[in-house]
Amino acid sequence: MKRGAGILAAVILGLIFLIAGLGKLPAQTDAYTILLVLRKIPLMLFLSDYVHVVFPALEIILGLVLVAGVAAKLAASFSALLIGAFVFNNLWLIEKGLGQDACHCFGGSLNWLLGVVSTKEALYIDFGMLALVCLVLACYPGRWLTLRPWFSRAGEL
Repeated sequence: MKRGAGILAAVILGLIFLIAGLGKLPAQTDAYTILLVLRKIPLMLFLSDYVHVVFPALEIILGLVLVAGVAAKLAASFSALLIGAFVFNNLWLIEKGLGQDACHCFGGSLNWLLGVVSTKEALYIDFGMLALVCLVLACYPGRWLTLRPWFSRAGEL
């Protein structure tokens, strides 16, 4: 049961990353407008040329790795760093009074289903994702660098 919870948490976390990454691909520059335009810090302006391409790619890669279960614990720990950056960004935006503005977390992919997700709502999603990371780290079967996907180890579960 414990192992199944770890696998389910990894699959859910991976699907969240896949949906977010794929949703940002059609409108990459819109996804980080708030992050980069409002801060106007030289480092942020420098990163603006790269972050709108790198983040969706990272999310898609992490999503695929987590869903497949290839080195899932390592991928989950790396995703915790990415989620931590999202939490920091959302807290900064809320502190600046932009908590009700759209976060563009999922690009335009889920607007038809969820409506526009505000920055405060995105913060709740981020904390839920961190809980999933903890569940993967605590319950996922195998070692940190287990390369065999979970579905090929069905007899071992």
